[in-house]
Amino acid sequence: MDPNHISISTTPGPEIDGQPSIISFLTPEQLNNYPYLSSLRQLINAAFKFNHGGHATNNLFPADVERLRSDLQICGELGPDSFTYIVSAPTPNGGGTPRLYASASGRHVRPEGYKIGPFKDAPVQPRQVPLDLEKFDAWELKLLVVDPTLHKQGLGSLMTKLVEVEAVKRSAEKTLQRSKTESTAACETVSDHLNGQAEVSKNKAAVDKKVILTLSAAREVNEAYYLRRGF
Repeated sequence: MDPNHISISTTPGPEIDGQPSIISFLTPEQLNNYPYLSSLRQLINAAFKFNHGGHATNNLFPADVERLRSDLQICGELGPDSFTYIVSAPTPNGGGTPRLYASASGRHVRPEGYKIGPFKDAPVQPRQVPLDLEKFDAWELKLLVVDPTLHKQGLGSLMTKLVEVEAVKRSAEKTLQRSKTESTAACETVSDHLNGQAEVSKNKAAVDKKVILTLSAAREVNEAYYLRRGF
């Protein structure tokens, strides 16, 4: 696939500094072939360094901390059951790299939970966080970043909302598909029972899972912000 000719779903975004923007929605395959993946990594590292480096966290992280070591680490952390939103300036006339303003991804949480870390040259050790997926359809908000020069313009809230809405949409689609499958199976079971070939199981009503959106963040930096937003 030619990365310069991938088909990405876009919609007009908010006006930023008086200029138009676009919101791009990328699947894992599209993200892997995104022509501005290096620019996205630079944005993520710049935002992480601004919020976490040196004095920002009382030297919890080094001043030159990097969140990502390579472009492909982005795709590797997100995995196949994920999606990404990017807010950027339109592509310049005649080509070139557009300015990226903000980005956020959603990743479906696997049965073993999700992994925190590692961070380059930082004293934070990776660990597994288990979740009860019998009760919840869990998604993780990943790599939420905003250009440090564009804070207080609502971009962080916009990115969080985009991921939340998409996660709920995907969960609803799975629930609908599961209901159709279970309904078909129930009809087949009743048919078998009437033919004397099986027993009808009682009280097998499916319980829909609640959708939750999780994230991992440094308490010293982001706790108050995310607690105000219900995380």
